[in-house]
Amino acid sequence: MNMPKEAFGGDDSSGGGDGAKKKPGLSRFGLSPDINIRDVFWKLMTSYADTKKPGMELSTLENDRFSLMRAALSVLSGKQGEQYDLSPGDIAEYSVMMMVDGHWNDALMSFLVEGAEEQVVRKEMVHALKKLFGIEAYHAAITEVCSALLRKQDTTGVALYYIAEVESLDMAKALRKELMIIARGGIGEEQMNAIKAIALIKNDEDVKRSFMVLLSHWDSQTRLAAAEVLKDMKDDKDVKAAAAKRLPVETDAKIKAILGSIAQ
Repeated sequence: MNMPKEAFGGDDSSGGGDGAKKKPGLSRFGLSPDINIRDVFWKLMTSYADTKKPGMELSTLENDRFSLMRAALSVLSGKQGEQYDLSPGDIAEYSVMMMVDGHWNDALMSFLVEGAEEQVVRKEMVHALKKLFGIEAYHAAITEVCSALLRKQDTTGVALYYIAEVESLDMAKALRKELMIIARGGIGEEQMNAIKAIALIKNDEDVKRSFMVLLSHWDSQTRLAAAEVLKDMKDDKDVKAAAAKRLPVETDAKIKAILGSIAQ
């Protein structure tokens, strides 16, 4: 994943006025053959804000799905939603809803990947995914998209970031096998995110064993992450035995202290 950029600079097209801003009504966007895609985007966003529905037949916009996705990214990057009384969080949430409702998984995948390149934007993405994960209609689609991203070599890191930050027990269960493989065999940030995600289901026997194996990992950061998870399971006899076995050969003082607290 690219290094995050600090975002939310850019244009602010709001002009002067004589008082409080008024939220434009949907009637402002009378569709015509030559309508601008950004106007279509705002019609969709204001409809979701008012009704939680698109207000348009999304199947007729399928060929424009990537243009709408890029309009969403442009607004999020430029903080241009204020004139519509919509926060960046609203835009991220309604944009994900739009893509899920339209069955535009390919556009949603690109939205998450490109949005992750900017630090503030990706935080809004996480908040949107967390909120929508609690709604049954969006739960399965978001899991499916994150799973697809996880399995693509060039987007694994992005997927792991979202999976770890969303902190969904259900998603951790659904992606349990993939997350265990990366937790045990990955490196760096990807491995840490896999460990964070799968720690949600640490009581699963296979997951617990994976963390016990990681106590002997060559990297001290990985051993520390595993020990931090297992310290909450110190009443488990298997965990206690694994900590006692590792304790005499552990060289890192912080890890050694945690192992000692587990083994006692």
